[in-house]
Amino acid sequence: MFSRRVLGLDIGSYSVKAVELRAGLRDLEFLRLEEARFSLEASPEEREATIQLFLAEMELDREFTVCALPTERVTQRHLRFPFSGAKRIESAIPFELEEDLPFPLEDTVMTHDQVLARPDQTDVLVVLSPREEVEAYLGLMSRLDLDPRVLEMEGAVLSNLFSYVNRSDAGRVVLDIGHSKTTLCLLVNGKPVLLRSIPIAGHHFSEAIAKDLHLPYDAAEEHKHEHGILEGGSAQPSCPPVQTLLDRLTREIARSIQSVIRDPRDTIAPSEIVLVGGSARMEGLAHCIGEQTGLPCSVLTLSGSEEGTEALAEANPLVFAQAAALALRGSMTARVTQIDFRKGEFRYTPDLSGLRSQLRLALTLFLVCLFLWPLTNWFERGGKLRHRKAVTAQIEQICEQTFPDADCATEPYQTFESEVRATRELANHLGVTGSGLSALEVLRELSERILPGLDISLRELKIERRSVLARGHSNNLRSVDRMKESLARFEWFEEVRLTDVQTDPRRGGKTFSLMIKFREDL
Repeated sequence: MFSRRVLGLDIGSYSVKAVELRAGLRDLEFLRLEEARFSLEASPEEREATIQLFLAEMELDREFTVCALPTERVTQRHLRFPFSGAKRIESAIPFELEEDLPFPLEDTVMTHDQVLARPDQTDVLVVLSPREEVEAYLGLMSRLDLDPRVLEMEGAVLSNLFSYVNRSDAGRVVLDIGHSKTTLCLLVNGKPVLLRSIPIAGHHFSEAIAKDLHLPYDAAEEHKHEHGILEGGSAQPSCPPVQTLLDRLTREIARSIQSVIRDPRDTIAPSEIVLVGGSARMEGLAHCIGEQTGLPCSVLTLSGSEEGTEALAEANPLVFAQAAALALRGSMTARVTQIDFRKGEFRYTPDLSGLRSQLRLALTLFLVCLFLWPLTNWFERGGKLRHRKAVTAQIEQICEQTFPDADCATEPYQTFESEVRATRELANHLGVTGSGLSALEVLRELSERILPGLDISLRELKIERRSVLARGHSNNLRSVDRMKESLARFEWFEEVRLTDVQTDPRRGGKTFSLMIKFREDL
């Protein structure tokens, strides 16, 4: 859930390479790595046919495709600003470039990436391509039945791969040595700040070996792959033509770095050179470049311990480095670069034609739901009405059983409520309710326990829900005590208390107050 498949497609001069990646919210995994080679003398039309056949045979998911514009179709500038802030940098770039370019800015598609080299310095890589070049490349993609979501920059996109394999901790030069050219990319804090295309690569070394050894090109290629370009066990080139190519290559690398790094102590000065690309596998090449440039040079290796890179490590990280970096550019968490030529009139627009069948299904379901909605309400109301009638019948039956003389057939609710209200009022009028006693029963018990011989008369009597209060007179206080003892033995009475005993000056004897409390459990 919340994952997508990304296709990184690297179209080179020697082969087309595809990397399929499953990208989730927090993790990713390389799924497939495929390659198809072109014939040496293939025309552009034949290469297109090869790519079409390759994509069809591999059945690769093309929904989210990321491609890169070749370096020969772009121009790049390195800019340095003594301030930071993405919006300030973006507004300042056109002013810096306007007088430096031999063509108007409005005729180009411009994109950039920036890195904060230090608190008061921002280095920016600006990449520009003529509009017709971008349009032509997207036309090629359309003929291949592809519509890339992102159109990156060849070489610069490699920073996504180096960042994912935890190689963005220092400044480094990445050399992508392919078949017909070498692409140089200077990374600072994992971001590209310099690009350069050098027309020296594996094809030229094969030609040099073929010229020196008088071999056919295919045989020279095989000799290069088997023996390398250096003499066995040394850093000496195998022949003078190879020596010339190596000198030119290392000289161009040094010039490219020096065009940006004028002080060896500069914050963006590279600390190493890393080789990728199919021709980076030539034995001894990294050692030779390291010796001539004075920088440690090595070939990119993956241990496979990095999460999700097992398939890439097993295939060949050198050959698939560019395609893997393009796939990572389309992920949600591992992307680093912001370069994208799909802007303005070339902005990616999703093709929703494939959703027509799904939209028809959704519309059909909506209409069905719209038809069922009133039916559902009708059934629901009918059910509530039937339930109401059943409850009313039950109440009518209970009302007739409880109050036989009442008219329960017409309005059972109102009749039941009025009869209950009348019963409560009658109970309150009788005085004692909720205890199982009536006022008459209380009077009877009092009269039975107050014997005539006790000479006691009660003048006032007040019966409440849980108590009885009486005022009386007696000529003999002992008779009052006997009456209290007799009443206390009655099981319905919880407490019998004699209070307010006073002498009666008019009649003589004593007046008293008697309070009786009923038991709580009655």
